[in-house]
Amino acid sequence: MSDGDIVTRQKWKESIEDKGLLRKTWGGVLDGKAISAITKLIEKGTLKNIIGTVKEGKESKVFWGEGKDFPVAIKVYAVEAADFRKIKNYIAGDPRFKGLGSDKRKLLEAWCNKEYKNLMRAQEAGVLCPKPVAHMGNVLVLEFIGEPPVPAPRLTDVELNEDDMRTAYEKTKLSLKQLWQGAKLVHGDLSEYNMLWKEGELYLIDFSQSMVRDHPLALDLLKRDVKNVCRFFKSLGCDEEELLKEVMEK
Repeated sequence: MSDGDIVTRQKWKESIEDKGLLRKTWGGVLDGKAISAITKLIEKGTLKNIIGTVKEGKESKVFWGEGKDFPVAIKVYAVEAADFRKIKNYIAGDPRFKGLGSDKRKLLEAWCNKEYKNLMRAQEAGVLCPKPVAHMGNVLVLEFIGEPPVPAPRLTDVELNEDDMRTAYEKTKLSLKQLWQGAKLVHGDLSEYNMLWKEGELYLIDFSQSMVRDHPLALDLLKRDVKNVCRFFKSLGCDEEELLKEVMEK
């Protein structure tokens, strides 16, 4: 089995007999708990297969495959590479996640659960973002945005004409407002690097660090998001104070 083979339920069942080979093939991020979680998701029918790798970062690896109804991304958070200081800073004070202590496994699983819950809230508020499908342990399954195996390009990687640039700006403003007022969330790390552009639509991604609106740091994070947005759209005359007011005012 190699990265790029279609790993069906039967192939996965056969491959987990040799977990060392499985980790070698798909990356060390697949520890025993991740392998167990993926096995259960396949058995439940949430995942039909796993086909290949989309992206490998310092703290997670993203695969892609077929879900029950549409192509999915499978995000596996790496226990060994996780920045637990950052994770604790972004989880502390969130009423949804209490009493975690310093157990690294529990923190990472909460981090995964947090992204799932944030995506749910964002989507329910009308924000264009990947549809969350399932989470288990340190594995998150979500809608694949793009044409598999190629994800939609990040906003920073697209050359937009003036009309598309303005469209992207208006959609970004709408998403910020929907997050703050509808989902009662702040993205917390919004920039051109975690917005995807697909056929004239703008999708927000990477919600693990997003915070609830009544968190003590929420307003500071919103101001940082607004600053990043205005930096990218400065050619359109984006003003930080005006944008912040527009996002917060009903």
